[in-house]
Amino acid sequence: MKHIFTYGFLLLILLTGCEDIYRPDIDKVDNVLVADARISADNDINYIHLYESVGYYDNASTGPAVTNANVSIIDNDGQEHQLPHYAQGQYELNMHIDRNKQYKLKIEYNGDTYESDFEKVPQKPSLDTIYGVEETLVELVGGENDVDAVRRREGVRLYADISTNEEMPYFRFTTHYVLQYSYSVVTSPMAPTDYYFGWKHVYPQEGLFNIASPPEYSASKEIKKHPLFFILNTRRDSIGHHFEGWIVMLYQHGLTESGHGYYDDLNKQLDAEGKIFDPLYVQARSNMECTTNSDQVILGNFEISSSNETRYYVRYVGKESGFIFRPIEEFYDIPPSGELKNMVPEFWQYP
Repeated sequence: MKHIFTYGFLLLILLTGCEDIYRPDIDKVDNVLVADARISADNDINYIHLYESVGYYDNASTGPAVTNANVSIIDNDGQEHQLPHYAQGQYELNMHIDRNKQYKLKIEYNGDTYESDFEKVPQKPSLDTIYGVEETLVELVGGENDVDAVRRREGVRLYADISTNEEMPYFRFTTHYVLQYSYSVVTSPMAPTDYYFGWKHVYPQEGLFNIASPPEYSASKEIKKHPLFFILNTRRDSIGHHFEGWIVMLYQHGLTESGHGYYDDLNKQLDAEGKIFDPLYVQARSNMECTTNSDQVILGNFEISSSNETRYYVRYVGKESGFIFRPIEEFYDIPPSGELKNMVPEFWQYP
């Protein structure tokens, strides 16, 4: 029995030693132009970022910046506005966006010309109702087949009810939070206690683009109970500071139909997990093409959006009292992070 075990062990070592790592034979292709071209009609200055794609085995997240392209915005009256190169492949658009006009993007690079479709400027969006619902977020920790390896996190999910216009009922939501905290310091028994009020910005990462549109097979254009962002219950931060609540900055972006379709395609690819009924990996629909060479590919999409910001104060109180959720009327400029000693910041929100 001992000899059989020894031979089997030696055979296992030999088989393992002969194992090679399989690397698929993927043809090297030329890098293609990528345009991150998102313009907000509410900004005085916008930037269009151009760079090249990267290969399958490249470690970089983006390719080299494109700094020598000719970039312009053309309106439907035929006026062309040149965009000078600012830095690191960013081209600066410093002009007023007329909400009554349509615009398209034109790029000349390496002897080819790329153009987008003309895009209308969406109306400035307006949320009807924002509300919070206590929920439990269930996350798989050990893998989808390990039903016991789950993590349950208590918190508040924000939802939106939206009445849309008939022409462009398409939206995208982004957010970030300001965490308020406080703590006290006693330097000596005879000295007064020092109280500190601090804050820091937090940018949640939920993976997919949060987009909304009316139900596809419904006569109503209203959007009901659209899920926005999940906010964890907390009373203290990681180093023991007393939690004083979240300032939630919510941004609603009105999109064109093509812009909404582009994000929808990206979500389908990002959400696919290789299961039999997952959507196929396809290139996201784009409103841009090469007009001088139909075989030349450009990645990205030209987007014009209109944005609206709302702010809310959210704070978990306890199991008995639940949570506080209320709108904030005054919008202060809040630095990225900081602390004040024995003085409350002017933007501070109380329960």
